[in-house]
Formats: sequence, C-alpha cells, structure tokens
Amino acid sequence: MRGSEQIYIKMREVGNSLLSLFRIILLSKKVNPFSLPVHNKELVVLGNGPSLRPLLSERPSFFDGKDLMMVNFSASSDDYAKFRPGFYLLMDPAFFEDEATRHKLFVPMVAETEWEMHLFAPVSARKHTAWQEMVSRSPYICIHWFNATPVEGVAGFRHFCYKKGFGMPRPRNVLVACLMVALQLPYDTIYLAGADHSWMKEIWVDDNNIVNEDRAHFYDRKSTQRVVSPHRLHELLDSMAIAFRSYHEVEAYSRKRGKKIINITPGSFIDAFGRMSIG
Repeated sequence: MRGSEQIYIKMREVGNSLLSLFRIILLSKKVNPFSLPVHNKELVVLGNGPSLRPLLSERPSFFDGKDLMMVNFSASSDDYAKFRPGFYLLMDPAFFEDEATRHKLFVPMVAETEWEMHLFAPVSARKHTAWQEMVSRSPYICIHWFNATPVEGVAGFRHFCYKKGFGMPRPRNVLVACLMVALQLPYDTIYLAGADHSWMKEIWVDDNNIVNEDRAHFYDRKSTQRVVSPHRLHELLDSMAIAFRSYHEVEAYSRKRGKKIINITPGSFIDAFGRMSIG
C-alpha cells in the first residue's frame, strides 16, 4: 500500500472517531452493566433464518446445557415456550412504535413467559411507554437497555467504546446487536444459529424496475413471503455491505476480549466467524 493511501486511511479513521464521539455525546445514554444470572457456560444466539427450523426440530439436544437468546417475532412461535430463552433482544423501532407490531409480539410474549427472561432494548425505546406497560404485566420479564449508537474509527477507540457500552458496530442487522450484548455477558463461547443472511439470493428486479424480496423466517408456517421493497437495489446492497462489515468488526472485538463466536448456520453468507457443523 502506498504511503499516501495509508495517510488517507489514518485520516479517515481519525475523522470517523471524532464523528462517533459526537454521536455518543448526542445519542448514547448511561446504562447499567449487564450483571445478569448465567446458568450455563455457553450461549446460543438464535436468528430468524429458515435454517433454524431443522436445528430446532431435528437437533434440539444441541441446546442442552446452553443459554439461549431469541429475537424479533420468535415469541410468537411455538418454539418460544418450548425452548424458554433466558435472553431476548429487539432493535427494530416498529416493535416499540407501531401498535399492530407491538400486539403481535408482546401479547404472546407476556402470555407465554413463565420463566425468568431478560429483554434487551435500545435506549431510544425508553420514550415509548406503551410497550413497556405491556411487558410490565409479566412478573418474569426484566428490561435492560443498551446503546445502539454506531461507533467507527480507530480500533483502540472503537474497542474502548464497545467495552464501556457507549455503542457498537453499525447494527444494520439485529444479530450485530445480539452479539455485542452477548460479548458483555460472561460467556466465552457464543454460537450463532439461524443467521442465513442469504439476501442476495432472495432479491430480484422485475420488468418495471421494482425491487422484490422473497423473505423467509424459521417461524413462517406458510410459504416464503414475497414483498415489494421500498428501496432501490443499490440501497439494499449498501445496507448488506454495512451488515457484513459490522460482523468483521464484531469478530475483531471478540478476539480482543478473548472470546469465541462460532457460526453454526449451514449455508450462511456471513464470512466473519469460525464455523461448525451440527449433526
């Protein structure tokens, strides 16, 4: 690499560090450290990808002796009460702001949860009280807050901010936030399941230049859902690139912490973590 290119990269990192510091001052809030009960030595983060269905149905013994973290609409599935996750994380503002989305998620969550469960939500969700009132009806669910502020720049600066909980790599996907929260918990090994991220195979453009997406989740009992994307193709691809880049930043931070993230998702497009085949 030429000297001029190195200078440009360093200047960009310093500039991104300063911009991230401004974001932290503006957006991040004081949050309590995650001093939570840990029942096992390993954690499994369960994404929503369709590859999770065979694992839950055919290899349920893999989860024995491991704590679980679920996301998004997992609480609306039969697997929620069956596997009883100790942790749950939400990122999408719709869960806190949209009435229909709130009812779709929190009504079954409150009704089904009969064990101690810790629910993680971004600090931006504090100002929305309706969902918190719904969750408060359950004596088993405890809410914890985290800062989802994007932090970029010099590696030492980023890792310091991550450790202090000021922010995280750009959480373009909920699993980025899950892994960063998990790295704050006392687990040395974190497994990642249901993280297909095979979006590039699931988007297409019709003859009217409309971008379409074929979405599938492990809890979908019907066929794949086809939706018209509100975004242009380049916008979707930019978003994907940010997500995949963030996973590499998560992996670098996990190594810094002396922890290991293992992707057990067959066919996953995430190229940041070590892999392991189950069964």
